Amino acid sequence: MPPEDSWDRSEEGGIQPPEEEELHATEVDKKAVLEALLLVAPEPLSIAGLAELTGFAAGEITGILNELRRFYDERGGGLVIREVAGGFCFYSSPDAAQYVARLISSRVNPRLTRAALETLAIVAYLQPVSRGVIAEIRGIQSEVVIKTLEDRGLVQAVGRGGPPGYPNLYATTVRFLERFGLNSLADLPDLEQFTPDDETVEKVKKSLSWELSEEDMSAGSGKARKDPEDTGESGDGFPPGGGEVDS
Repeated sequence: MPPEDSWDRSEEGGIQPPEEEELHATEVDKKAVLEALLLVAPEPLSIAGLAELTGFAAGEITGILNELRRFYDERGGGLVIREVAGGFCFYSSPDAAQYVARLISSRVNPRLTRAALETLAIVAYLQPVSRGVIAEIRGIQSEVVIKTLEDRGLVQAVGRGGPPGYPNLYATTVRFLERFGLNSLADLPDLEQFTPDDETVEKVKKSLSWELSEEDMSAGSGKARKDPEDTGESGDGFPPGGGEVDS
């Protein structure tokens, strides 16, 4: 519905909305509409969502978004349009990222701790994964950390594993993709880039194949070290990847 100041307020006809044909956006208007929606949207907008919201044809929206992406890429400004988590949204340009991160980190916002980042990385690469496997890899019971990540909307329970116990299995969420600027899990860096030591590699292999022996499990639980966050205490804060601070 258009703004009321565009309505006809003649005495004879009363208050009348403008004619339907006046509501149809031109080509230039459509580009402006989509640009504005991407700018104010709190999360990435999919083509299907934009089509439903605006009534524009999906193919037309795709073409306009491509034009907008080229425009912002070629102008060399501080904003770019990226495809993230199956939708489109504005992001700061790579050249401005460190300054934007400095501004965000100066605000009073809760940050992900080292323990939370460790746990989130394990879930991201091994999902779906149980708390027992996470604890075996980290050497720490991680219930509190997982609860924190669930409260932040970064991980969620997606089902149950097999015996013994049929534990909850955890995976990352769409919000995880949005917060870390990923379009899909395929955009995660390869683990080979981090060159872990042989002991860590063996733990990951065992976890992936679900071949943790009873001896390994008992040894891991018996020697589990304590971590401030795992006991409910505060730990050192670190922002998520890309300099972004979680809220």
